[in-house]
Amino acid sequence: MNHLKHRVISAVCSITLLSGTFSLPVFAADANSSESTEAISQTSKTAAPTDTTTAQSSDPASTDTTSGTPPTDPNAPPESYNWEVQSDSWASWPKGPQVAAETAILMDVDSGEILYAKGIDEKRYPASTTKIMTAWLAIENSNLSDQITFSTDAVYSIEPGSTHIGIKPGEILTMEQSLYAVLLASANEVSNGVAEYVGGGSISAFVDKMNERAASLGCNNTHFMNPSGLHDDNHYTTARDLATIARSAFQNKIFRKIIGTEYYIEPKTNITDEERWLNNHNKMLLSGEKHYDGCLGGKTGYTTTAGNTLVTFAERDNMRLVCVVLADTLRFQYSDTASLFDYGFGNFHKEVITENQPETTVQLLPADAFSLKMTTPEFLSCVENGNCVTLPNDVSLDSVTYETRVEGDSVFTDCLFNNQILMTKQVKILPSKSIQKSFKAMKQKKTSKSKKAKKRHH
Repeated sequence: MNHLKHRVISAVCSITLLSGTFSLPVFAADANSSESTEAISQTSKTAAPTDTTTAQSSDPASTDTTSGTPPTDPNAPPESYNWEVQSDSWASWPKGPQVAAETAILMDVDSGEILYAKGIDEKRYPASTTKIMTAWLAIENSNLSDQITFSTDAVYSIEPGSTHIGIKPGEILTMEQSLYAVLLASANEVSNGVAEYVGGGSISAFVDKMNERAASLGCNNTHFMNPSGLHDDNHYTTARDLATIARSAFQNKIFRKIIGTEYYIEPKTNITDEERWLNNHNKMLLSGEKHYDGCLGGKTGYTTTAGNTLVTFAERDNMRLVCVVLADTLRFQYSDTASLFDYGFGNFHKEVITENQPETTVQLLPADAFSLKMTTPEFLSCVENGNCVTLPNDVSLDSVTYETRVEGDSVFTDCLFNNQILMTKQVKILPSKSIQKSFKAMKQKKTSKSKKAKKRHH
């Protein structure tokens, strides 16, 4: 009997030891700290960016036994819930909700206008919302039918315990299949493979493209170190920058289709003889208690250092908004986002600018006209690009003022309300109809002369 008991104990110990080193593949797990495999094991330094003004909340379960302080309510929001909301200081602007996220923004997708701002220029870690940029660049620089063969480095260079779908070295996916794995399942090894493919065999070359694109969008407080969002002290962004990147990516119809897909079935591959079911991690898109009517999809993220990060798009009454919350919590990320969407859809309306504005014309100086290859400094007309502005419900378009300037071959128009810039429109300068006609006449004249010269030659 004792001998049998000893064998049972030994077996239990062996299983326990094995469980410490063995982990099963993860398929499309939800990206939340307590129920997620996107909860990334941190092995690197965990210092926040130098200009971050975070205040770490204490352990909700802690109790000061020496002073008799009662335990903190585990359902209470963190200290950041009471931090300043920048947009509340804007004159005649609707007061916004308090949110648990350390930084947050609500932006009009079409115009880029900011409706809500909380610490929007403070640096935070984006976690897997990084993959918005990764997927967007991949879509623009490849064909959906392209085949990606995953290298050993792409598969095994991710951190142990981070989100993956079990891709093996030598396995082949199409770019389309890979994009669903990146945006729905948040697969880190697939992000690496996509970056390696688009970067011409170099992940670092792809990351350079990510940073170049961010800079071209004016995202000066963003820097990427990898295509997945795995933690690095020098991998950071801001709520404003991330919203700018997200709304730009959202203009791409392939990107919109993928993030708005609830689930995707990866077919069998050259190595894996079974289908992979990938579920969208954003619960506001799915049926359930966190569903939000009008949600168009988005991207989740989590690391122990970044906290919960969430980018979500929604549309109601012809108004499309993008919401970004950074350094949030598992408990509050979805309710924060829902509160911000409710605030946006409930307090603002769209006005069409071009119905109340005459066609924009600009008098060019001779030097400007010469640089634009114009023969005379005549008036030029502008092509209206973004013709709507989003205003508080009790504000009419009559309260909006405009300031216009010419820079290069573009006209920039700032739309202001109470001296606060709501949005800036950039439009290309085109020759007016009269000048276009003169160009056409000149071209026809040259063609006629050329034909006559040929006849004389013969």
